[in-house]
Amino acid sequence: MYKLQLDREFSQDLFSESSKEIRDWVVNAIANIVVADDIIEKHEFVALQEAMGLLDSKEEILDLMKKVKERNLFEVKKIKIDPDLALKIFFYLAGIAVIDGSLKKSEAELLKKCGNCLDLEVDFIRAVISWSVKQMEINRKLTQDLKTSNTHRNRIIESIIMS
Repeated sequence: MYKLQLDREFSQDLFSESSKEIRDWVVNAIANIVVADDIIEKHEFVALQEAMGLLDSKEEILDLMKKVKERNLFEVKKIKIDPDLALKIFFYLAGIAVIDGSLKKSEAELLKKCGNCLDLEVDFIRAVISWSVKQMEINRKLTQDLKTSNTHRNRIIESIIMS
């Protein structure tokens, strides 16, 4: 199955100097994206782990998990943020939105809302969503090609062993 790996070093660098307000906004955005389609896929737990890593205490983590379980999250709202950081956060959220190998309509709509809340231009939001879908398709094809290659390799090995 296709699986996107999030770059933990990137996320740590991205958020290490960010304010608590920004980290909490990102955590809420991640959680909303994960539950947008009412199904939490196993790959989306990676995204939730990322969100948990941005929280300051065990209590905050437990509260997040309770809210996710109950689908009782805060609405994603506009936030004042440095434009360069907003761009990076949006790319990060776009990667999370396709982590399960698909981008459902509800996830795309929420991602657009996140972009609007980050005060990003509509054309940029569309371009990043398109980029994330293309990345997802490339990764899916790569996974399929690797499986095919492994199957061919195994056939070659078997033919050599059998002869």
